[in-house]
Amino acid sequence: MSSTFTSTNEEPCSSCGLLLDVEGASLLALVKCPRCRSEVRVRSRFGSYELLDVLGEGGSSRVFRARPDQQRDPDSTSSEVALKVLEITQPDYIENLFFLRNEAKHAALIRHPRVVKVMALEEEEGGACLAMEIMTGGSLHDQIVSGSSLDEQWILESGLEILKALSAAYAKKVIHRDLKPANILFSGSGGAKLADFGLARSLAAVEEGESESAIEHHLMATPDYVAPELLEGEVGDCRSDLYGLGGCLYHAITCEPPYRTEEKSLEELRELKRRPIQLSFKKWNLLPETSSLVNRMLAPDPRDRFASYDELEKAFRQALDRLESLRKNPSQCNGGVSGWLSGIFHRVGKS
Repeated sequence: MSSTFTSTNEEPCSSCGLLLDVEGASLLALVKCPRCRSEVRVRSRFGSYELLDVLGEGGSSRVFRARPDQQRDPDSTSSEVALKVLEITQPDYIENLFFLRNEAKHAALIRHPRVVKVMALEEEEGGACLAMEIMTGGSLHDQIVSGSSLDEQWILESGLEILKALSAAYAKKVIHRDLKPANILFSGSGGAKLADFGLARSLAAVEEGESESAIEHHLMATPDYVAPELLEGEVGDCRSDLYGLGGCLYHAITCEPPYRTEEKSLEELRELKRRPIQLSFKKWNLLPETSSLVNRMLAPDPRDRFASYDELEKAFRQALDRLESLRKNPSQCNGGVSGWLSGIFHRVGKS
């Protein structure tokens, strides 16, 4: 159920009651009262939610830790949520609202433990907001930029968890089309979940002849990880998402994205993505199985990638089984692999 956004441009100071002019102030802005000199938070409510603090900020929206507004519903016992907020005053609001609606629609189709749960979408005169479960473990992007080396087993296990999310989506004929480290989130216990279906596409709709909107034809996915066929204007399929996941794994291993795409034109990106990636197991202290898996996921031609989620899951499990076997029995190594195995054992784990 939707509620009405407050339209007033004045809010009382929580210390002395003086009405403060909050026109133009951002959500949860800190304002100094001219009478009592207290610094107070203003614009702390949006829709039917009370905003508690900022969890993150992207190019088109801000995400807040929030809870149902107790002033509007004193009997509410709902827990806290992550609230993605679009304000109507933001640039490109209509375009971004399209993506928010798309995210809500497709996430609602996929009920799976490895997909971030979406609870509700509200649209009102002041904007729109999407309530989701809170992921307290940060994102894969956060892990990468922390500067710590990520354990190979942890990377493979996280990739396998996201693969399960993609498989659940594909069972509903949905492809994500925007795999990137910022969209791989972690719970407090460390489990990985897939977020942000804003660019997702329903293959069922494609089969029924539904055309993409003008907005969807723009290249919105992060160029570092987007599959080459999407750059050619194709809808893509499961192999396109496997490519994006492969790019995330490559970034987690090397701390660099698979391609440097800054300030490149569409034609330059197409040319760049035709060049195969070669992840060296010796250079990065990896199992050969791991480097082979990532290289195949990132093959420029979709026909050279894994053909299905089941085939890739088998490869993940083989790499994990091999890694576990070598950890338990280092004597299985021959001299040619002893150097990189030593590197594996000395990587800093995150699990």
